[in-house]
This record gives sequence, structure tokens and C-alpha cells, in this order.
Amino acid sequence: MPDHNRSGGKVPSIKNSRFGWLAGAATVLSLVACYGTLVVIGLLGLLGIAIVVNKTLWAGAIVAFAVLAVGGLGLGLVRHRRPGPILVGGLGASVLGYAMYVHYARLIELAGFVLLCLAALQDWRLRRVCVSTVRTPK
Repeated sequence: MPDHNRSGGKVPSIKNSRFGWLAGAATVLSLVACYGTLVVIGLLGLLGIAIVVNKTLWAGAIVAFAVLAVGGLGLGLVRHRRPGPILVGGLGASVLGYAMYVHYARLIELAGFVLLCLAALQDWRLRRVCVSTVRTPK
């Protein structure tokens, strides 16, 4: 007997949710690629070690992880059928892309990360609600 959610639709088995961590992990990796790199460069600078980072590759890594996070949100959409997280996450990734490649402003970059984090948290919450409301066959 298939699992059902509150609206009566089919819900994929919890065993099929191998990549439930993808949106959150990719969001964290995007943040680490950005701010973690800044911290490492700053710490090395304090030690007297100068390092040059290719800004195009750096921005590419940040945006690539953001896009991967949106892909993870898409997998969540399949699971919980709520478009909110993927829309907010897509907007966040777009804002990050704009900040990295069109017009950099710290506030724009921060807004992109905030949107991406909110989307990942909302997706995680909806996945948990979806799993907890799955009815067991009688």
C-alpha cells in the first residue's frame, strides 16, 4: 500500500530520500566558499603570507554551490509538493549570481545568502512534516 500525505497524494518512501541533505549541504558549501575563503585569506595575511585567489573561479564556486542547493530544493519539491522553497532558493541563487557577475554589493550578496538559507531551512522543515504525516498502512 503506497504512502500518502495529508492531501491524499503519493509520497515517495523515506528510503528514496537519499539526497534530502543536498540543499542544506550545498548552501553551507556556498557560504564556506565565500566567507570561509575570506577568513583563510585574512588569517594567512596576519601570518605574513600573501595569497592571490582567482576571483572568477571563486565566484564560480559560490554560484555553483548555490545552483546545486536549488537542485536539492527541487528534489524536496518532488517530496513535499510545496513550491515555496525552490522559488525562494532560486531567487537567492539568482541574487548571488547577480552579485558575483553583474554588480557586486555586500548587501546584495548577503540578501542572496539569506534567501538561500531560508529556502533550505523551509525545505528541511517541510520534508520533516511530510515524513511525520505519512500514514502507516492498517
